[in-house]
Amino acid sequence: MTARYKPELTKFTSFKDDVEYSNDCVFTPEELLRITPDHLCHWMHQQAYGDPEPSEVMRPVHRRSNTLEFSKKATSSFMPRINSTWYPVTERGNPTRSDAVNKLIKKVKKFEVRREGSESKARRALEFEEFMSLLLLVRPHWGRDNTAYMGGSALALQWYICARIDDMMKLQFGNFSPNTQYSSTLLFQMRWSKNIHEERDAPEQILIGSMDPKMCALLNLAVYIESSANVTSSEFVYGNPKDGDRANKD
Repeated sequence: MTARYKPELTKFTSFKDDVEYSNDCVFTPEELLRITPDHLCHWMHQQAYGDPEPSEVMRPVHRRSNTLEFSKKATSSFMPRINSTWYPVTERGNPTRSDAVNKLIKKVKKFEVRREGSESKARRALEFEEFMSLLLLVRPHWGRDNTAYMGGSALALQWYICARIDDMMKLQFGNFSPNTQYSSTLLFQMRWSKNIHEERDAPEQILIGSMDPKMCALLNLAVYIESSANVTSSEFVYGNPKDGDRANKD
């Protein structure tokens, strides 16, 4: 955790002292005890507004409130009085827990709600049109690059079973079985995922074909297996964590 937090402290102290410190610089308790909420507010204002003392008409368009929250948390972890609140009269305690710092972050959040702050960089869900465009980019490489068969199959099946791409790389042939009741389908179990902890978390699912060949999980899987000479040399369908990615072996 220190490896993640130390760069924030270094950036803050470099701003405060107008000196370029390195991440391996060690700050004494005496130096850290001299930090005040004003120092932190000036630094956070600089991050969010681009000015240590922003005017009323300026808006926090450079940093999100969650970034400031992380800066606060990271800096706080190095404070000598980490568990103490800040007492403005005696100017003792943890300056990151002061009202001034908390109100600053709260104000930035308010601007974000009003769409007057920095735009969110959070990840969003992949849309269907984007997924189809991705499949169309992979398809032209069929026949010229064997990894394109693997990519198309992995993407189609990943979409079908709502899996993460790292889960797909742990997918084994043993996870598939024939469906004796409906021979045109396959039975499948996702046994490797961050949310799977017990046997009951991996129920059997039915893989059904699609009328659209681009996104048909069964068709893409069949094409991949038929076109790859050594696909069955490993127990893993798309990748082998024991000896590297199969794409590098073909």
